[in-house]
Order: sequence, then C-alpha cells, then structure tokens
Amino acid sequence: MKKNIRLIIIICVIAAVLAGAVFVLMKTAPQEEEQEDTTAEEVTTLLLYDKDPNDIAKLTIENEGGTYEVVRVGEGDDAKWTVMDIANLPLSGSVMTKLLDNSASLTAQQTVSEAPEDISIYGLDAPSATFTAEFSDSAKTVKKLLIGNLTPEETKRYVMLEGDPKVYTVFGTALNCFLQDKYALINKTVFSVQAASSVDDTTDYTRINKLTVSRADIDYDIVIEYDVRLDDENSMVANSSAYVMSEPVFRDLNPETSSTVTDGIFGLTASDLAVLNPNEEDIAASGLAEPAAEVTAEVNGGSSLHFKIGNEFINEEGKKDGRYVLVDGIDIIYIFSESSLPWLTVKPLDIVTTMYTSNYVYDLDRLNITCDGKEMNFSISGSSDDLAVTLNGAAIDGDAFKNLYQFILRAPSSELCFEDVSAEPSLTVNIVTRDGGGDLIEFIPDGNRRAVVRLNGRPEYICQQSYVDRFIKNLELFENGEEIVINW
Repeated sequence: MKKNIRLIIIICVIAAVLAGAVFVLMKTAPQEEEQEDTTAEEVTTLLLYDKDPNDIAKLTIENEGGTYEVVRVGEGDDAKWTVMDIANLPLSGSVMTKLLDNSASLTAQQTVSEAPEDISIYGLDAPSATFTAEFSDSAKTVKKLLIGNLTPEETKRYVMLEGDPKVYTVFGTALNCFLQDKYALINKTVFSVQAASSVDDTTDYTRINKLTVSRADIDYDIVIEYDVRLDDENSMVANSSAYVMSEPVFRDLNPETSSTVTDGIFGLTASDLAVLNPNEEDIAASGLAEPAAEVTAEVNGGSSLHFKIGNEFINEEGKKDGRYVLVDGIDIIYIFSESSLPWLTVKPLDIVTTMYTSNYVYDLDRLNITCDGKEMNFSISGSSDDLAVTLNGAAIDGDAFKNLYQFILRAPSSELCFEDVSAEPSLTVNIVTRDGGGDLIEFIPDGNRRAVVRLNGRPEYICQQSYVDRFIKNLELFENGEEIVINW
C-alpha cells in the first residue's frame, strides 16, 4: 500500500514538471505572424448621370475610325435615328438603341482617383474614344465622356467626364459600342421574320410560299413550294415536311435535310461588308453580274427576298473566306460564309425523300406486283396485332409479307431522272391504301445497269439495275416460301 502511494506521488511530480516545461515553451515561442488581409476592396457603383435617351438631340462619336454624328430625322412616330453619311443603308436598330441608351446613362464601378496629376497613365490624355451627348432638355445638358485604357483585369475601362477631375472605371461592355466606327451600325442581317401587325394577326410569317434557286452549274431551277395539301383537312399526307419540291420533279422534302434550305432565309446574316454603294464595276468584279446562283423567296404575308451569290472572297491571307452577295434593294455587296448559303451547292436528291412510297404496311389495302406478265395480288387487312395477308386469294404469313414490303421501301435512289423512256417496265408495283390513296411504281431498264423509276406516271429516279434483279429473284423466293435476300 505504501509502495502504491509512493508511485502516485512520483507520477504527480513528473506531470507537474512536464506541465511547467510546456508553459515555458509556450511563453518563449515566437508569436505567429498575423495573416494578411487579402479581402478585395469593396467596389461601390456610382451613377454619374441618368437622362432619357429620347431627349438626345445629337450624339457625336470620335474614335480611331473617325468622327460621326447620330441625329434624329423626321417627326413624331416617323422619327428615326440615323447617321447622315450612311442614311441610305439599313442600320441595325438594336445597335443604335444600345448606342443611345449607353450614352444617355452612365454608371461607374469605382472611383480610381479624385484628381490625378497625370491622366496619361489611364490613357485619357489621348483617349481611345469620346462621345458627346447633347440633350434637348430645358438645361440643354451636354455630357462628354473620355474613354481610356483597359484596366488590368481587362473587363473595365478608365473614363473621365469633361468638367469632372475624377477618374472612374466603367464596364467595357457599356463602352465597346463607342470604340467602333460608323459602319458597325450597318445591319448585316438582310432578312428577318416579319412581326405580326396586331394580336389579331394570325399570319404565319415563317412560311415560305415559294423558293426558287437558279444556278450556273445546273440547267434547271430548283423550286420549293408550300405543300397546299396540308390545308385540306381531308387530305392524307404522309410527308412530315411542310414543303414539296415542284421542279425539276415533284417530290416531298425530307425535313431533316431540307430545313437549312427553307429556314435559312430567315435571319440571313452577312459576316462582313465588302463594298458600300457599289457601281457596275464593283458588281462585275465580284462576279455578281453573272452570278453563281440566284435565290428568290416569296414569303407568306407578302414579303419577298431576292439575292445573287457571286465570286469567292479571298482574305488578306490568300484564303477563301466566303462569297460576295448582293441583295435587291440594299446598296451593299456583302460577304457571307459559304456555310450560310446552302442554295449554292444543294442538289435535288440532297433534300427530297428518297423513298418511292411512304405508305405504312398497316395502311395498305392491296399490293399488286406485275413481273414478266405474271401478277402477284396481295390483299391486306387488320392491324399490327392481327395483320392478315392473302396472295392471289390464299392466306400467307404476315411477317414474310412485311419483310417483302420492307424491301420495297428500301428501294435505292442514285439520282433524279428528268426524262422519260419509251420502253416497257420490267417490274410494276401498285400500292393501294385503305383511304383510296397509294402509289404506282414502275421500273424500266435503260441500259448501263440502270433503271428509270416512274412514279405515278412521271419519271422520278434512277436506281441500280441490281436492285431490280434482286427484287425479281426475291419474288421467286417468296412464292416458294423461302426467306428473301435483303441486300442486292
């Protein structure tokens, strides 16, 4: 017992000594440096002035591109803002609005200096741009802003108001419009969707009634028209596009491949301006006197657009960088990227449906096939759950028939055909649907291992003769109860 008491006393003494040592070390250790306050200086915005843009009498802008004035012409509702030097050219309403709004009201992000001795360090001794806004208010207020260098973070610029010794920073997004020359005001969008005249105006201004493409590299026009069958509520139209090609052949359009050709008219925007107010020499030099292509669009509601596509534009690096374009009614030769001009290269087969028929198997009433004087007459009834098919009056397997019909739907189109042939068809497929519609497809050999496909009495396509040969052999396999061959 005494040994235990003695051990406890020794442990307590050792603990006391260690505690004292720790205390001494803490007192004698160097103090940690206080962490530097890296919190960014709080930015306080300051409204420098705020006026009504409608009270601007004149706006004068000076930058590296020169000096120009924005003035109001006309009276009342007919009044508009313009630049007299380019008043005959279409100006961008959105760019003009931004210019006026940003000059009528100005907000600083920070006050950099109350009264600097040397404003050159801010680029304000020779400013990148200035604007002077003269207002028609009772005080005849005038505000002149000097725009200097970018700040180090390059999101703002240093500015000074004339008569105010302070240097401020203002977001560059509010000032960039003053750094551009007057030509930046010209509208590069040559055709937009017309706005409805009132809430009662239900006109579909996004609908093209007729689109005509004439090109130097083909001897026919490509004509696309609105599919008027869609206006007949009783019409059964399988085409999922609102348009058909009426020339050089009549075909439904493939909505996936034709949308750029039809919808590309709206919002058509140039990448740059080549020549303002061009003369005949300018037009000829740009290849627009004998254009590579001409496009005419007649839009629902009465609007129309006609433009010519000329020579390739070669940039300063000697690289092809678009095409010259001249739009009727606008005295500008534009430069457009070729990607925005699908009409320059489109071919009919690129945009039409290449299926000879778009009738679904469950919509069929009869399918009659004639080959070498022999007839195969199919009768179809029922739906996907109870499809019933007979061949020349005898019941046959529905799945086998569906495979044969699928082979018909997969008929290839290698090119369009514009001329008929006098030879008799070697194979005829007559499709009759339950609503009384259908298609008549005739395959007529024309030599060179090709066959003309006459669709509903008109020559439409050229297909490979190998498909026709395989079709005829598949009919034999089908009659013998054998599986048909899908490839040819």
